[in-house]
Amino acid sequence: MDEHQVADIPQVGEADNESLSAPFTEKEVLDAIGGMKCGKAPGPDGFPAKFYKKCWHIIKSDLMAMFDDLFASNLQLFHLNFGTIPLIPKKEGATRIEQFRPICLLNVSFKIFTKVGTDRLTKMAHSVVQSSQTAFMLGRNILEGVVVLHETLHEIHSKKLNGVIFKVDFEKAYDKVKWSFLQQTLRMKGFDELWRKHVDSFIRRGSIGIKVNDDIGHFFQTLKGLRQGDPMSPILFNIVADMLALLIKRANEKDLVGGLVPHLVDGGVSILQYADDTILFMEHDLVKARNLELILCLFEQLSGLKINFNKSVLFCFGEAKNQQHIYNQLFGCEAGDLPFTYLGIPIHHRKLSNKEWKCIEERFEKKLSSWKGKTLSYGGRLVLVNLVLVSMPMFLLSFFEIPVGVRKRLDFYRSRFFWQSDEVSTKYRLAKWDIICRPKEPGGLGIDNLETKNRCLLSKWLFRLSMESDGMWV
Repeated sequence: MDEHQVADIPQVGEADNESLSAPFTEKEVLDAIGGMKCGKAPGPDGFPAKFYKKCWHIIKSDLMAMFDDLFASNLQLFHLNFGTIPLIPKKEGATRIEQFRPICLLNVSFKIFTKVGTDRLTKMAHSVVQSSQTAFMLGRNILEGVVVLHETLHEIHSKKLNGVIFKVDFEKAYDKVKWSFLQQTLRMKGFDELWRKHVDSFIRRGSIGIKVNDDIGHFFQTLKGLRQGDPMSPILFNIVADMLALLIKRANEKDLVGGLVPHLVDGGVSILQYADDTILFMEHDLVKARNLELILCLFEQLSGLKINFNKSVLFCFGEAKNQQHIYNQLFGCEAGDLPFTYLGIPIHHRKLSNKEWKCIEERFEKKLSSWKGKTLSYGGRLVLVNLVLVSMPMFLLSFFEIPVGVRKRLDFYRSRFFWQSDEVSTKYRLAKWDIICRPKEPGGLGIDNLETKNRCLLSKWLFRLSMESDGMWV
């Protein structure tokens, strides 16, 4: 890529560069440590975040001296940059390496440095990453991309438009990022040289060991990739992935590719991103589809990311359905069926049926089957109902209006567990469920009413719609 062609790339402002490259203060270091969760697994040195919180008054001067050395580029941070990778299975019965999720447990002493840098970067990252990316961006919501996808799909179906939606799967995305491309991206977005050196010291010369059955193998240095477990990795990955949106935007302006619903969004919707979860939109044109495939191959070579076409899926609409097999051969992937899941939300152009809400009921049944209600008092069961069962459907309730039948079924599960725990025989209910769900002041137990909760969560979209005007979803 031509690093001098930056007119269409969002740039870091001078004030932001000054704040990124300013000397580190005691307050922001203490805030970074305070923002770390206690109880998480420590790195190889065995010191958890709680140690740094409790002993701050003892280690403060030594830690700030290290930050001063980092600012002066005199700190050899790789001496702290150690981590272990336990392999977390993605599903039951995992046997192949790609079926495991490599989460890196880094030393907290190292994560303090990256956390301070992340706190600085997060404040201004939204200004250099396009609105099509909604992951880990201050002021953006995970469901914004889902709204755009859902409304685009509904528009295609209702207006009988032609088009193709491509759900892209990146293979081990974080682990394959080229450091040279990351530095090139930071330069093209206008980041200061001192900040780029800080980022380089955070990601390079780190050593990791693979942990299998509590046995840690020999440590080795990484040569590419962003480690899951590093607080800065999500933001850096977003900055890298944003270059794909830039390439597609440039091609769109030259009419080499085309997006969908241009009558609703200027230039049409071409791409949605949530970290490595990517949706591409194409107009029905095989020539432009080939151009898009070339762009994806180019991005793979530049960034190091690899698209797993075998796990990616295509959805054709209108006249594009007649050439579904050609699109499948072109991209080397299978055709998908509706509804499909994006960011945990089932996507369809119509209202979801009660059968398609079955996943929530199954999650309730699975959770309840593991609880021993007989050993709990009514107070204990009330806490579990309020803190666990109520929270499980919240994500879907934030997007869809729950059907009456599904809501009554979930209320049945909650009521049964509260009154009779896990006993088979039916027990007498001492009060109606709607009375139990009242606040404590009028005589209820304060259990959330799912219907009221659902309306409140959906009302937030109306509030945001009245307050915001610059987001793609608006």
